[in-house]
Amino acid sequence: MIQALLCFFTPGNQLEYTLYPTMEPRHVFTVSELNTAARVALEQEVGSIWVQGEVSELTRAPSGHLYFTLKDDNSELSAVRFKSRASLLSPVVIEVGSLVLAQGTLTVYEPRGRYQLIVSILQPVGEGVIQRAFERLKKKLYEEGLFAPEAKVKLPEIPRTIGVITSPQGAALRDIQSVLEQRWPSTRVLLFPSTVQGETAPDRLRKALDCAIRFSQSVQPLDLLILTRGGGSAEDLAAFNDEALARDLYVCSIPSISAVGHEIDFSITDFIADCRAPTPSAAAALAVPDRVEALGTVSSGLRRMQRALLSLWEARGDAFRLHANACLMRSPQQRFETYEQRLDLALSSAIRNISGQWKNRQDLLGHWADILRLSDHTLPLQRGYSLTFLQGEAHPLRSVVGLQAGTPIETQLADGRLLSQLKEVTPNES
Repeated sequence: MIQALLCFFTPGNQLEYTLYPTMEPRHVFTVSELNTAARVALEQEVGSIWVQGEVSELTRAPSGHLYFTLKDDNSELSAVRFKSRASLLSPVVIEVGSLVLAQGTLTVYEPRGRYQLIVSILQPVGEGVIQRAFERLKKKLYEEGLFAPEAKVKLPEIPRTIGVITSPQGAALRDIQSVLEQRWPSTRVLLFPSTVQGETAPDRLRKALDCAIRFSQSVQPLDLLILTRGGGSAEDLAAFNDEALARDLYVCSIPSISAVGHEIDFSITDFIADCRAPTPSAAAALAVPDRVEALGTVSSGLRRMQRALLSLWEARGDAFRLHANACLMRSPQQRFETYEQRLDLALSSAIRNISGQWKNRQDLLGHWADILRLSDHTLPLQRGYSLTFLQGEAHPLRSVVGLQAGTPIETQLADGRLLSQLKEVTPNES
């Protein structure tokens, strides 16, 4: 029996050979038999593979199937993604020129003898149409100097009021509020709502930014501005790559943080803003200090100040004794008295300097202690105030909107909690 030698490349680009038994030497294959044998060989030996290429010759059939060609500089590969497989995953929008990563099975379409890839998973790759537009705009703005480090301003150490531009329904806003309440609860957060994806998102983001700037100029100054949204695909994040939005953010006088997507995602606003954060939570952590760390810093500084003052006092005392002894040994009485007066003056000056340094350090310590005391949310409770929560909720009520009579509530006092029900909800007429 004659054996046929077939060679192929494995997914690891290793050339392998396989021997397949054939029929008798005088057997002649039909076209169908040969195509079937080729299909079985490919499907069994190659199996599931990943292929990267640029999309061309894209056709969407009325049946919902997607036919296209993957190509690189030297070769092409026919591919098809059937509607039944596409419905199992999140929809992916591709177009001619997109660079994609496809996972599927290599096979032969027997009726036409065509070598093709049956695609199960299709993912866009960064160098597609959106990425190329991103790189063009990035290069343009970089050459104009909009990314220059000297154009950026330093973030405030302890911002009192922070403006947040994001979707009110998104997780990004909740993440920022949670981190700020843990690190520095006295910070005030003002939301300037906007959609963060879709065709209208760039214009909405620009309007929200303009609203924040006008609010800061005419109503209350904003110490910091955070432009943010959670993760998503390249299409979802495209709104933050808008040129007009980038230029508006560049001329904004409020210090800004851009936190768009996840750590691996970059947008044009990340390069324009004064600071870039990988996630919304990280933006909140960059915006304010940690009060626990601040207290530790104050305590450590106080200990260093005490050691420094003690060392200075001992050094001045040693110098005084050495100078006095030298005067007694080599000077007559008059010179000794002169040196003694000089030493008295030097010692008085040293004591005044030490006292001044001690007072300055005490004032600084008192300042930080006041800041930490004001950030303690339990102080108002000790003065007779209270916090009201929906039963089971972690955040206090700030508005009567949405409350109804009969709703169970919890009231937090300085020494405990009260459980009760709303009897009546009366909004302010104003």
